[in-house]
Amino acid sequence: MIEETQDSAVLDDVDLALINCLQLDPRASWRTVGDALKVDPVTVARRWQRLQDSGTAWVSARATGHGRPESCLAFVEVDCTTSNALTIAERLARWPHVLSVEHTSGPGDLTLLVEVRDMAFLSRFLLRSLASVPGIVSSRAHLVTEVFAIGDDWKLQVLDAAQRATMTDRPVRYKYAPTDQRHHGKTFDAVDRQLILKLGEDGRSSIAELTVGTGLSESTVRRRLAELTSRNQIVFRCDVSLPLSGWPLVTWVWGYVDPTDRSTIRALVERVPGTRVCMRISGGRANTLLAIAAHSLRETPITEVQLAQEAPGLVVLNRSVVLRSMKRVGRLLDDEGKSAGVVPMDIWAEAPEIE
Repeated sequence: MIEETQDSAVLDDVDLALINCLQLDPRASWRTVGDALKVDPVTVARRWQRLQDSGTAWVSARATGHGRPESCLAFVEVDCTTSNALTIAERLARWPHVLSVEHTSGPGDLTLLVEVRDMAFLSRFLLRSLASVPGIVSSRAHLVTEVFAIGDDWKLQVLDAAQRATMTDRPVRYKYAPTDQRHHGKTFDAVDRQLILKLGEDGRSSIAELTVGTGLSESTVRRRLAELTSRNQIVFRCDVSLPLSGWPLVTWVWGYVDPTDRSTIRALVERVPGTRVCMRISGGRANTLLAIAAHSLRETPITEVQLAQEAPGLVVLNRSVVLRSMKRVGRLLDDEGKSAGVVPMDIWAEAPEIE
């Protein structure tokens, strides 16, 4: 019989396995997860409720772009005056287009992940919104042109083969679509946006809960959710406090890979342990951006050796370590990396106006 852990600051093997199951299928039924873990579904549901209530783990959802080819995902490095950095980070974390905010070592004080409707909007965002925030000295934008791996894909890797098979023996329902594979035939309407923003608060909301929360009919919720998933216009992900998961350190690696060298990209994604993000970027000398998770700072030299051995075609241009993540994909985080609040990822909103 599985005994439940009472201390929310401690993740036992069952907690980690449960989270790993939901990383594979964020909206899986408790019966499916229970079958994979050989745990009663009621116990699984109770454990998840504890993890969610404590902010240790959560499931969210977001739109994959704006449903149009000109939509833009960008990493923005921000330089701040030292005395204003925390205030600026907290302020930017409240902006709907800023999906993530990190305090980093290296050239930039803050690193932002921003999603906007087009490059003209990004220009206004940089020149008006960001530039008007007191204490911001400068900013640099790097546009994402291709996605090879993203945090949605990262897994704890604690399940055995049989457990993984139980979770993946059905067609994958929620898969992030790289930028060149997204469906651009239909833009999001008001109903789509309402449903996506509600699922951003809790990606495991039931049809009944979504019906109550949005005021839409049950048939509309079912139909629209099915349409969004079939078109890869919505992505679900299960997140966990990285410090509590055993992977507290994330290093950003800015590099250059020959555009024709696909084998190096494949090696970065498949053979470098801890790779959370691998993207092609444009806007500077670097054309490849990696985020690599590690168990401790002492693993950094080992990671550098692995990069050199597995991906010799990568030229490392710069590195930065995430000192603290203030926001991750719409979730405000506390010092332990736990969810402390939700900022709706309303990427359709107008750019913030600074008074």
